[in-house]
Amino acid sequence: MPTHIVDFSARSKVIRAEPFNAHFWKCTPAEFRAFLGRPREFLRKLGIVVPRECRIETTIENHDWLEDQAPAFESDSGNDPVICNMGCGAAARSVYRVVSYARDEAATGNFDKALLHRVDRQQVKDEDGTSARKKKKVGKSSKGKVSASRDSGREDDGE
Repeated sequence: MPTHIVDFSARSKVIRAEPFNAHFWKCTPAEFRAFLGRPREFLRKLGIVVPRECRIETTIENHDWLEDQAPAFESDSGNDPVICNMGCGAAARSVYRVVSYARDEAATGNFDKALLHRVDRQQVKDEDGTSARKKKKVGKSSKGKVSASRDSGREDDGE
């Protein structure tokens, strides 16, 4: 079963109000093969219901890397490839698009990201129109951009 399944509508009231669904999940090469073979059934098992009249489109980034690391969608070279997937659509749109990116599991958590807003905010500007950055100062880099460690303010999500 895929892991790290995230429904961004559940995480953000801003996205929840929009006329589309947005999801993330991570899977093994064998699970990805199952997705490619029967995408609607696979998504349903994740809890993502794509109506029959809604088409599913999939883009595979770095497909050649996946071929090298997991020929026939099987990993036997001692590495640990995973495929990260972002799916969006299907609520008021007649398409559910999935962008898939294969990578080495060891890369998880190795990147510092410059977040657009703090993790306790729903968006860059609050409902009252003021910037979250102006209300409370967050550490600034030498270029004046807000930088955030990937763990700053993160809620414990059971991982």
